[in-house]
Amino acid sequence: MNILYLNRGMGLGGVEKCIIQLCKLFNNSNNKIIVVSMGGELTKDLEKMGVKHYNILNTDSKNPDIILNNLMAIYKIVKKENIDIIHSHHRMTTLLAKLISKITKVKVIHTQHLCIEDKFKLTNVSLKGIKTITVSEAAKRILIEKAGLEEKNIKTIYNTIETEYDSKEVDDKFLELKKKGYFIAAQVSRIVDYKGVYDFISIAKSTALENEKIKFVLIGDGPELSNIKELIKKEKLEDYIYPLGAKDNIMEYLKYIDLLLLCSYIEGLPLTPLEAFSQGVPVVATNIDGTNEEIENGYNGYLVEAKDIEGFKEKIIQLYKDKEEYSYMKYNCFEIFNTKFNKEIYFKLHFKEYKETLSQVK
Repeated sequence: MNILYLNRGMGLGGVEKCIIQLCKLFNNSNNKIIVVSMGGELTKDLEKMGVKHYNILNTDSKNPDIILNNLMAIYKIVKKENIDIIHSHHRMTTLLAKLISKITKVKVIHTQHLCIEDKFKLTNVSLKGIKTITVSEAAKRILIEKAGLEEKNIKTIYNTIETEYDSKEVDDKFLELKKKGYFIAAQVSRIVDYKGVYDFISIAKSTALENEKIKFVLIGDGPELSNIKELIKKEKLEDYIYPLGAKDNIMEYLKYIDLLLLCSYIEGLPLTPLEAFSQGVPVVATNIDGTNEEIENGYNGYLVEAKDIEGFKEKIIQLYKDKEEYSYMKYNCFEIFNTKFNKEIYFKLHFKEYKETLSQVK
């Protein structure tokens, strides 16, 4: 198969990590893999794999000239590389792919990564008649009930994650906390408001005032990072909360993290809990669509209502104090990752979707 993965960009987000994972799984002698996007940090990973990347312009732009330029660029790539399937991971790039499919024989698949809350009409226009993969049952339900798409065209495939990284380097400040015997609770996410990063600060402050043996680490980058650092300084929380910035080898950090927090208000199927499960790290997270398909309350973590600062604090301290419950959850994390979110399942289900799509008569 000749597969083109199409997305807005190739930065360090969860969607882009999924594309990298698909490239790794399908990049072999039986397939040719091409990636088309605006570029970003992860293009260097594509280069290491020998996967060709083509740049396009901003797919969010409403400028007719840019839209036409992108259509022509993708069309030429499809013809030049003899593409069989375009697998798009962004609503607007899927609309472009859909238009191109009208004048070529190329098939189109879309992956819906978020549980969308708006733009349902645009979603319907972009995805109607297109085979769609959703990363959670919640995302699937929203596409059917709110975007008016047909259930027969939608299949849920849970995400998987990379468990091995070349870099083994870990921040010295972080290692020092472990050497001193602290219990480390961390959030790993984009530093944006909808990830609940300000709630994370409030949770850390409230918990640390009650138990100084628990320290908090925030890993990630984003537009709110400078504001978060200022807030930590203003609240005199430098001894309790450590913003470490973005890390490209999060699995190495998870080997030392005791508990993962996820304070998000919206997700699709977040990757960080899966990364945590693979290392036996329980998760306390907001009870929102997508996330609540990863965490079984009381089994491999806890679900807390969004913005419930006291609820988060209670569960953190509970798991810190109850070693038997913590060990039980730790074992269950390994179990659920290996049976529900492993690479073999991810590959087989995508391969099946590709084969079925190619067999369809246009």
